[in-house]
Amino acid sequence: MVAVSRKPRFIRLAQPTYGRWLIWRNAINTGEMEQLAHIEPPFLVLANHAHAMDPFIISSASPVHIRWVAGSYLFNLFGLRPLLETWIGAISKIQGRSDMHTIRSIGEALKGGDVVGLFPEGTRTWDGEPVGFEAAVAKLVKIYDVQVVVLNLEGFYALKPRWAEEGRRGTPSIRVVHTFSKEEIRALSTAALFEKLGEYLNYSYRNQQERAPLSFTSRRGAEGLEKLLYLCPGCLHASTIGTHGRTISCSECALSVSLDVHDRLVGADLPFDDVAQWHQWEREFLGTEEGRTLSFPPDQGVLLQRIEGKGLSTISRRFTLTLGSDGFMIGMRDGETILFPFASITSTVINAKNTLEITSSGVRYRIRIRRNRSIVKYLEYAQQWAKTETGGTP
Repeated sequence: MVAVSRKPRFIRLAQPTYGRWLIWRNAINTGEMEQLAHIEPPFLVLANHAHAMDPFIISSASPVHIRWVAGSYLFNLFGLRPLLETWIGAISKIQGRSDMHTIRSIGEALKGGDVVGLFPEGTRTWDGEPVGFEAAVAKLVKIYDVQVVVLNLEGFYALKPRWAEEGRRGTPSIRVVHTFSKEEIRALSTAALFEKLGEYLNYSYRNQQERAPLSFTSRRGAEGLEKLLYLCPGCLHASTIGTHGRTISCSECALSVSLDVHDRLVGADLPFDDVAQWHQWEREFLGTEEGRTLSFPPDQGVLLQRIEGKGLSTISRRFTLTLGSDGFMIGMRDGETILFPFASITSTVINAKNTLEITSSGVRYRIRIRRNRSIVKYLEYAQQWAKTETGGTP
C-alpha cells in the first residue's frame, strides 16, 4: 500500500468523527473507496455532482486527502474562507466562467503531490440526469498528465434532491467506475478522451432505476418540487405547481400526481414517467413560440447582492424579480427598477438557497428569491434565449 496524501489536522479530526457519522447517517456504501489508497499521488478524482454534501461524503470515505475545487461564492460567505483555504485546502472556482487562477492552482497542487477532486459538471443535477460538461475538461486532463479516478455517486440525487425540503432514507453508493492511467490518457486524442470521460461521468439516476431500482422513502418526498417544475402539462400555466407530502398538484387545474419511492410519477395520465421527463418537457417548451410568450408572475426576492472582489455588497432584501421575454427585471420598494437584458448577461448559474448568480455588463450579482418559488426557470429561459439568438448553440 502506498502512503496516503497529506491530511490537514482539521481533516484528521473530522474524518473519524463527523465523517463517520455522515456516512452512517446516510447508509452509504463506501467499500470501493479503499482503492484510492493503492494509487500513487498525485492524481485527479472526478465525479458526478448530485448532493450538497458530495465533497464531504467522498472525503469522509477516502483514505487519501482530496483537495476539492469549490465554487467561489462559498469563499465569500462569512467565516468560510479560512476554513476552506487553510483548514481544508480547497481551490476556488468561479462557476460559469473560465478561471486561469483555478487552472494554475490545480496544476500547482498536483505538482506538489496532492490529490485534487472536482465535479466537471460544475453544478448539482436538479432531476438526477447528467448536466454535461465542457470539452475543456479533457484538455486539462491531458495538460496535467496524471492518473484520473472516476467516481459515480449512485442514488445521491435521491438522498436529498436539490429541490427537496427534507432528506430521504435509502442506500446510495460511491463506486469507482474507472481509473485512467497516464498511458491511457496520452494514447487518446482530446476528442476521444472527452467522449470516454462522458461514458463514465454521465451518471443517470433514471438508468439506475431501470437497471437496479433503489428505494428512497420520505413522508414529504415531493415537497419542494415547485422549485423545479414551473409549468403545468395539463393547463400550460406557469408557476402554478404546488406540493404536499408526496403529492404534486396544480392550482389552476385538476392535475394531481404522486411521487413513489422509486421517484416515478403515479396516479394520473401524464406523458411523463418521472420528474426528469417532466423537467425536460418544460425546458423544451420554453424554446417554442408558445413558450417564449408565457407570462410568469413576479417572485418575491429576499437578497440582492453585488459581488465586489472577494466581498459581497447587499443592495436590497425586499424586491420583486420578474422574468420577461428579453431579460430579468428587479422591482425595488421605492419604485426603482433594475433591468438585466439577456443580451448583457454573459454567465448565469444557480447557487445554494435558491440563488441566481449572473454576470451582466461585466458586473456580478447574486439574486435570491423565496425558497418555494422556481429560480430554475430564470436560468433555463435565459439559456433558451441564447440558443435562439445563436442559432442553436446556448
